[in-house]
Amino acid sequence: MAGNGGIIGPDIVISNSIASPSPVKNFTSTGTYSSPSTVFAIDYLVVAGGGGGGAIAGGGGGAGGLVQGTNQTICASSNFTVTVGSGGNGRVQFNGNGAGGDDSSISTPSTTIASATGGGGGGTGGNVPYNWLRATGGDGGSGAGAAFNGPSSSGPQPASGGGLGGDGTPGQGNDGGDGGGEPTQHGGGGGGANAAGADGAPGGGGAGGAGLTLNTSGSCVHYSAGGGGGGGGAAGGPTATAGQPTPSSSNASNATANSGSGAGAGSFGPNTPSPANGGGNGGSGRVVIVEKTVLIASGVFSLQEQYERRVNGQWGT
Repeated sequence: MAGNGGIIGPDIVISNSIASPSPVKNFTSTGTYSSPSTVFAIDYLVVAGGGGGGAIAGGGGGAGGLVQGTNQTICASSNFTVTVGSGGNGRVQFNGNGAGGDDSSISTPSTTIASATGGGGGGTGGNVPYNWLRATGGDGGSGAGAAFNGPSSSGPQPASGGGLGGDGTPGQGNDGGDGGGEPTQHGGGGGGANAAGADGAPGGGGAGGAGLTLNTSGSCVHYSAGGGGGGGGAAGGPTATAGQPTPSSSNASNATANSGSGAGAGSFGPNTPSPANGGGNGGSGRVVIVEKTVLIASGVFSLQEQYERRVNGQWGT
């Protein structure tokens, strides 16, 4: 009996599937990713380190930049450098910002697959004889919050208006909040991956911008939230929080390790440079790689099967 015939063509990639048995590579520190011979593409999450908080009613640290990608083709059996950025240290003295977070990336000697920019460092407030500094928030993956503006009757400073929040990187994060004007004495919140930081206000420091809760690494983690502005700002987390109202003399909170979140800012307290009024430390970043393999459809097609699909209105499915 004659067959129903067929068409022979090239093999066709019909879908990408998650490789097995251990497709998720979760990097919490810098290392090397070696792609297996069966892997031809990856999904990735790259989170940079969060910024440190400012001191003396300063601005909250900006969140580390967050970058995601799917079905990025790579060469099998190759080595990639995975860099996980550290969080920035908080400021504990006058005259300076908290440190910015470090960048995270996936790269080879010749190509950068993906890169995220570290969060900006929070601005620091000042006091006589420091001319009531109104430091701007640092730029970064997300911008940091700016410091407050002191009262116009004390020292040579502008009569109103706090510093300006730092700029975030488009596609990675958002801007930081501005410092509060007279007589607020509260810094702005750091920007987060999902929202900008709030400005400082009479009732307290600005809230940090919200981050994102993702399950890329096998469990739900809240990434890249901005730190709260001083006084006493809380570190970035699932709930965007602001600092405590003045007067307050408490340290700010450190951000969670490997979250990429910004740290909270220090409060406005005694008129001495003191760690008791210092900003917290930003959270380190994280890189997650999900390996993908390929499913191949044979290039041999049955004419009878294709005819029946055409009759049933399923042509091309």
